[in-house]
Amino acid sequence: MVKRDIDIIDIHAHLGSYFQFPIRQNEIKEIIEIAESYGIKKMCVSHLIAFLYDAKEGNSLTLGGINDFKKLFLFGGVIDPRWSETKIETEYLNINPKVSMWNELHPALHQYPISGIGYKVILDLIKKNPKPVLFHTDESDQYSKPGQIDELAKLYPEIPFIIGHSGNVIGGFEIAVEIAKKYDNVFLDSTFSRNYFGLMKWMIKKVGAEKILFGSDMPFLNGAAQIGKLYEAGITDNDRQKIFHDNAAKLLQIKGSSKN
Repeated sequence: MVKRDIDIIDIHAHLGSYFQFPIRQNEIKEIIEIAESYGIKKMCVSHLIAFLYDAKEGNSLTLGGINDFKKLFLFGGVIDPRWSETKIETEYLNINPKVSMWNELHPALHQYPISGIGYKVILDLIKKNPKPVLFHTDESDQYSKPGQIDELAKLYPEIPFIIGHSGNVIGGFEIAVEIAKKYDNVFLDSTFSRNYFGLMKWMIKKVGAEKILFGSDMPFLNGAAQIGKLYEAGITDNDRQKIFHDNAAKLLQIKGSSKN
């Protein structure tokens, strides 16, 4: 893939493999090579083990995997809302100093609703030292419906919330957009599992490019498709600059040039 003239910040990516289908390029060096070919300069990652089996082990695997590659990788922390309050607090205190953002809290794979009390326990801790929180959302999943973010955005105005996958399906996109328009502390991400033609352009028109952050969901999804849709006709260079780099740089306090 040809490198673009913007240093991309990817706020939604992972490490590891998945049980429902093969991920052919999931080794850390392969991910680095792919990121470099796409022009991704910063990538916030969490290990899939954190959602599928054990969040504590997943966090350890993430930190171990990225330790030698800190120029590229940012640590995305994960906490399981099903844990006891004591266990939640212990893991939070252990990893929070290293966390760049919480990527991602995953109600679908943890089978626990966004509106559940466990997430409020987690957010009560995060609000003391607010960092962006990316929730997996999907209107077709009972645990992950994006409308539940509305209450959290109101309860925790100090926390920046990112609606992961922006609702993920038709019906969910519309709900996510309305919540992002309603609250200053709510943002969308461009990590669509279904890349409908014209969706990105529609979303920019509805909420403005300044409310959208770039995510690839690599190696779970194909990063080339996630990048390519932002070069659809009608999306301006200025919009791409905001989505690929500027919005995340501001939210994550990343300094430096946005040009390759």
